[in-house]
Amino acid sequence: MMDYDYDIVIIGSGLGGLTVASLLSRKGFKIVVVESRSRIGGRFSTFEYEGFKLPTGAILIPDGWVVKLLEDMGIRTDNLRPITRVYYRIDGERYEIPAEIGVPKALDIIDKLERKDAEKKNRPMKPVELSKIMRGYYKKMRGVNQEEIITVRDWLLQYTENEKVHDAFDTLCTGLMMAHSWELPVSKFFLFQEMTKFYISPDGNLSIAEELARLVEKTGAVWTNTPARKINIKEGKATSVIVEKAGKKIKIKCKMVISDTGAKSTVSLAGKENFDNEYLEKMRIKLRPSPCLLILVASDKPLCLEGIHDGLEIIMGSRRIKTVIPISNICPELVPPGQHLIYTSAKSEITLHPMDIKYEMQQVKSDIREFFPDFEKHGRILKMRVCGIINEWPESRTWLGYGMPLETPIPNLFNVGDSCIAPGLIGTPGSVESGYRVADIVEKVL
Repeated sequence: MMDYDYDIVIIGSGLGGLTVASLLSRKGFKIVVVESRSRIGGRFSTFEYEGFKLPTGAILIPDGWVVKLLEDMGIRTDNLRPITRVYYRIDGERYEIPAEIGVPKALDIIDKLERKDAEKKNRPMKPVELSKIMRGYYKKMRGVNQEEIITVRDWLLQYTENEKVHDAFDTLCTGLMMAHSWELPVSKFFLFQEMTKFYISPDGNLSIAEELARLVEKTGAVWTNTPARKINIKEGKATSVIVEKAGKKIKIKCKMVISDTGAKSTVSLAGKENFDNEYLEKMRIKLRPSPCLLILVASDKPLCLEGIHDGLEIIMGSRRIKTVIPISNICPELVPPGQHLIYTSAKSEITLHPMDIKYEMQQVKSDIREFFPDFEKHGRILKMRVCGIINEWPESRTWLGYGMPLETPIPNLFNVGDSCIAPGLIGTPGSVESGYRVADIVEKVL
């Protein structure tokens, strides 16, 4: 068995792993990143298919932590395409609503539509109770009882039974917080740090991952097609990582191990016997992988927001599809000439159990046919990928507010990524922020 020596081994080249790797490389640490796949970036990457540059997971780059990372690393951000317009489709009509006033404005529109419909049909109105909801909303934003376990839906039922209002809140929960309003505790919901500005990379997210990898390679290495097989623990500390490279087993001796494979995988690699019951119990409670279907729809004409080059659409009242991003409107470089591309995802009605994949696909196809009338003639489903609970790549490894700690009972073994996001953060920004926190800890220790 060949031996190598590095200061730090980072397992997994997702955005969390690449963040901490690039930050620590800049400080002069000798680092190796080992990635099981042939492509780096994890769910923040890009692959080519039939001339399209498709996302492996996340497509949007939220302003904040990700942009900060790029600026700190000297990676250009002026080429990122901003999404400045947000549209809501309510009762089949499209309304442009600025992101910073999305919820209040959407509820105001629902209120007016309900009043108009009641007047037209001469029937009692289904009360929206707009003023009561917003008073309760802003009161919660000023202070949340973290012990409160009622769900978002139950909290909202204090004010209204109007299903369109409940659908608006559920759309927000599933689109950003990885769980339905009837699953997510209201205390977690009000931790959310709102994101109002998004970007898309015209070169695909793989280009950003590759830039970060090049920074790591100035003082260390990034090995693809190199799965980690075992984290060796001796006298309570991680001493080395066994990997498989080009069909050979290699031992990488190190002072520190950082895993971007999810807390559950980290325990498996290091051996369950090396973790105390308190940590394992916390992992069982906090890790709530969120399943979804990732759908990419190609067409020979625009199916959504035609002529709008900086917008996305939120669909209310749908079966499964909630947010639609017309990638080719924003970044035509990502598609072949004469082609168009829509990105969307869909959640089943329960996120704590595996999906009935066949049924969920039927629901998605029904949504596509209903909301994009030209689909049958001009479109096709280019890719539909299952991101399941038992899959290695769920949409997120846990819900908003349920992140595991970065530290493990093994003092020189840490986690980064979306299994240990800070309260209030989600997915992409949460993974980057976790990388910053681990980098700070490691620098002080080493």
